Amino acid sequence: MDIEIGKFTLESLTTGMYSEPESCYREYIQNAVDSLDTALAEGLMQVQDFRIEIIVDGSRQEISIKDNGTGIKKDLVRKTLLDIGNSTKLHTTNRGFRGIGRLGGLSYCKKLSFCTTAMGKSEKTLVTFDCDKLKALLVPGQSTEHNLQSVVEAVTDVRVMQEQASTHYFIVKMEGVDDISSLLDLDEVKDYISQVAPIPFRDRFYWGKEIKSHLAENGITIAEYPVFIGESFESLSQVFKPYKQRFEANSRAGVSTDEILSLSFFRINDSTQQLMAYGWYADTEFSGTLVDERLSGVRVRQGNILIGDKDTLKPYYKEARFNGWAVGEVYVVSPDLIPNARRDDFEKNSAFAEFTIGLRDTIGTEITEKIRTASKVRNNPVQKALNRVERDVTKVEKVLQTGFHSTAEKEQVASSLTATRRDLYAIPKNAPAEAIEQKTALMERLTTLATEVDESTNFRVKKDVPSNFSKAEKKVAQAWLEVLTRNFERATVDSLYREFLEELQSGGKK
Repeated sequence: MDIEIGKFTLESLTTGMYSEPESCYREYIQNAVDSLDTALAEGLMQVQDFRIEIIVDGSRQEISIKDNGTGIKKDLVRKTLLDIGNSTKLHTTNRGFRGIGRLGGLSYCKKLSFCTTAMGKSEKTLVTFDCDKLKALLVPGQSTEHNLQSVVEAVTDVRVMQEQASTHYFIVKMEGVDDISSLLDLDEVKDYISQVAPIPFRDRFYWGKEIKSHLAENGITIAEYPVFIGESFESLSQVFKPYKQRFEANSRAGVSTDEILSLSFFRINDSTQQLMAYGWYADTEFSGTLVDERLSGVRVRQGNILIGDKDTLKPYYKEARFNGWAVGEVYVVSPDLIPNARRDDFEKNSAFAEFTIGLRDTIGTEITEKIRTASKVRNNPVQKALNRVERDVTKVEKVLQTGFHSTAEKEQVASSLTATRRDLYAIPKNAPAEAIEQKTALMERLTTLATEVDESTNFRVKKDVPSNFSKAEKKVAQAWLEVLTRNFERATVDSLYREFLEELQSGGKK
């Protein structure tokens, strides 16, 4: 029996599958990342050579996405790019594995093309889809003689041209992009990619290195790739995850500033205690819903690419609204958790059922309890004051342990202890017994800290700057830190200092 696949299957795999235009960026980026991984595994290039470039040219209504991965050999191009839903990729090693992601741009432009070449090959292959013709052939009631295969053959063109044998790349190009969609809005595209793509934390994000370090200690490696975007090659700039130290939160009392005070890490195991996912979330004052939606919600990532969106984990909180109060990520590592075709969730199998239980037991329960506790504290001025003093004391203890950046910071810390002591004195003597007990303990810690700060000679430059530096060079480094301390907050100075040390250790070759 002959089985014929209808042409409207193609419509289901484009418009029906990718209803949000921005999804095509995710699909092309994840294909680029898979190609870069393959190039690394084959010894074709090193991690530091990875590069993904995205040009969003609104004036010309064109988009191009280029990676310098393996590319595709000429004799494999037709099968790789024109076979529909037939991929040799595995979900356990690749982010894209169904063979339909490359179709994502068909619905949003007049012409979609793929240009590619592989290392050692002196030819490049250009595959072009005529999207206007495709739309005409898919009009219901017309061109009824066509099936899926004949439609693909009718709307595609394949050309082979000369290329340098030393090059290897893959370029997606969309021409005549629909300007009704947001695909040509550079700022919106940047925001989307910053949330979805497997890109690094910004260096200025103080907690980024702690997150990576903690996950690495637990066997979790966060794959990161440099993605650059701009209106032209000359204006390209790198995109980073949007996380930051401080942000605005909206509550019944109005908009207030919240900040990350510390991090909580958690793991989700299956019924056999095998690791399924590892994650982090920010401990804040949980003042309300985050105003910046790029940050809100604990996000699920596999291969460091977003699954779903900011609201995907809403159902697993005791109160769904609390998802919007939280900041964090869950990194999926289990091969049994398989993204669905739309990548807005996972396939509903037994592993997914266990994963949802783990989500409810971790972030669903923990964050809910912390939010409720924070709410009670906000309504209790005495406890609120004690908690603030506790945080200030902990910060000073951490500074003493790591060392001062400068004499200016030492003076700042000493002044902060005086202010903190005043806050503690302000707590009334008739406060509840538990509060008085906590106040007394904090006062003792403050007294000890004041002495330790006064006597400390623990400056970071003394122990961190390479020993082969001359006294004059060390003085320059110390002067640099003095200036930074007077102009920036400690989190920023700390991030810059770590970057400075890495530069020193690399001999200026970073």
